[in-house]
Amino acid sequence: MLDKLKAHFGDIFIVGHDHITYDDNFYWFKTPDNVTIGFPIDLMHEKELDLLNIFLTPLPKQKEFSPRTPEEEYWSSILFKGSEVKPERHNGETFRFVYFQLKDELQEREAFTEAIRNMFPSKTIILWENESSGVVIDLDPKMTDTIENLFESIVDNIISDFFLEIVMYIGISNVTIAEANTRYYWEKSNFQTIKQIDKKKVYKGAEVLPFLLIGETRPDTLVKMKEQTLNQVIEDPDLIQTIKVYLDCNMNVSLAAKKLYLHRNTLQYRVDKFIEKTGVDIRHFRSAVSIYLSLLIEKNIH
Repeated sequence: MLDKLKAHFGDIFIVGHDHITYDDNFYWFKTPDNVTIGFPIDLMHEKELDLLNIFLTPLPKQKEFSPRTPEEEYWSSILFKGSEVKPERHNGETFRFVYFQLKDELQEREAFTEAIRNMFPSKTIILWENESSGVVIDLDPKMTDTIENLFESIVDNIISDFFLEIVMYIGISNVTIAEANTRYYWEKSNFQTIKQIDKKKVYKGAEVLPFLLIGETRPDTLVKMKEQTLNQVIEDPDLIQTIKVYLDCNMNVSLAAKKLYLHRNTLQYRVDKFIEKTGVDIRHFRSAVSIYLSLLIEKNIH
């Protein structure tokens, strides 16, 4: 890994040791070989950082962003350091991790943290990883899920109140304390990957898995999949858009027609037309999944 990094970045990175690790002048990462390396902040661009975040594990800065309460220290040790957990302390509870990343410099960190905390309906733990990103530990996901479009509202409020661009990744809400560390790093890696594929303000973990599959598949295979399923309709953008909305509405003709401002019969005609041209009956779940993946491929390699 170090040889590959050196081939790409040259000699600008250093291998960390106890006396310099977490120097504020460097971005720090852990390699898959468990080696700590640092890249000078003033020489790194955003695209290079995004690339490093995909293949390496970013390390939090220990000084400015260190935990301030025993509860934060407990969770920090589990997520960031992989410390031993205490299952008896949680009595079978499950959690969710909500990751956020800011695109602008934050001036009011305390006010921002408090604002995030107050927008959740139940107790949360907020840990900062560095000056622009962190994780919210949602201690009661079931309560959080009772509020419709909560995360979209949080993003909109942050943008309007703090004049900041923020992106959030909503993890899957079934994390046990025993798998907290591995889930944290897996979802964080997914967050870094999906940002390169699909541009949104809010990503939901359960919905991004198809994108991750696309990201791991050879480009020539993706092209072949798209050609085999969509070639007969690819020149009809109205039909393509109709089918995208139809699938997004869980194949509900009435709901899709409403979203597209179409008569129900018109939408049904377009679905039938798509089936006739492609030979794929998207009224059935398994066939619909295949077309959904093909449409994602079309969007991302078009």
